[in-house]
Amino acid sequence: MEFQYPFFLLLLLIIPLYWWLRVKWHNTELKLLRVFVRPVLWERVRITPPPSRLLSRILWTAALALSITALSSPTWGRSSAITSTGSKNLVIALDVSQSMASMDEMPSRIARAASEIRKLAEELDDVRIALVIFSGSSRLASPLTLDREFLMNRLPDNVWSSTDIIPGTQLSDMVKLMVSALPEMDLEASLGIIFSDGGFHDYATESAIEEANRYGMNLITVGVGGPIEVPIPNEGGGLLIDAEGDTVRTLLEEGSLRELAERTGGVYVPLSGIEDLISIVKAFLEHISAENSELATGGSTTTRRYQYFLAPALLLFTFAIILERRGL
Repeated sequence: MEFQYPFFLLLLLIIPLYWWLRVKWHNTELKLLRVFVRPVLWERVRITPPPSRLLSRILWTAALALSITALSSPTWGRSSAITSTGSKNLVIALDVSQSMASMDEMPSRIARAASEIRKLAEELDDVRIALVIFSGSSRLASPLTLDREFLMNRLPDNVWSSTDIIPGTQLSDMVKLMVSALPEMDLEASLGIIFSDGGFHDYATESAIEEANRYGMNLITVGVGGPIEVPIPNEGGGLLIDAEGDTVRTLLEEGSLRELAERTGGVYVPLSGIEDLISIVKAFLEHISAENSELATGGSTTTRRYQYFLAPALLLFTFAIILERRGL
């Protein structure tokens, strides 16, 4: 047993003082009566000596001790209540760099990724989803929402529809933007998914990992593309050519995606070989919810038990008053 306010236990020192004062008061009454009439004459003149009130005095003492204990707020055991973990939130980041227009995924990398995102949105109908699109810069395309029609309307089908995004592939502030889309509630289950063909710079990957770990966001990374180099289309229907006149080629670079997932407590999966991304996402969200439930339960304080002392104290006070009046 512990006490939330143990300093109130010092008031227990009042009890011996109270007992001494009651004894002294009784003895003083007897002494004054002896001065007035000698004890041998009390019965003749029909004088009744003051009662000791020992029984009521004992009840008063016990009631005081119980009241002081209740005031100190004794606690033991733990609360069995589990705090609600709130909603489930999913932030999806979609790479819209020009390499995502390559067609080693059919009909293209970005179209294949968009199709998988639509499946997630349809199956996870109780999960709030936010959409971030990124390349050299990033933008929140949709805040957390359950409105699937709105979300689908914000999903790009090609890399040229997002003209406000700077070309390239950078992670710098993308993860921070993903985190900012989440509500500031620690007990809500939150997860991030990144659809990309990789190719991040080392410093960008490291900063993204630090940002995700700072806010406790697990990241699932989905590799879009294949292991064989393919040409990158341009908006006009041709192929992207470099300054030397050679065709620019790209392939799926899994290294940075795998590192980003593993170091943030997530998992890396290639889109072409994935069996069931929906099941993986559901499992992660359920796991996070379960962890938050345990955290909420484990963080609960011991239960206050003052009522177990206050109730009998009030009862004893009542009996003590009754007995006091009867001289007992």
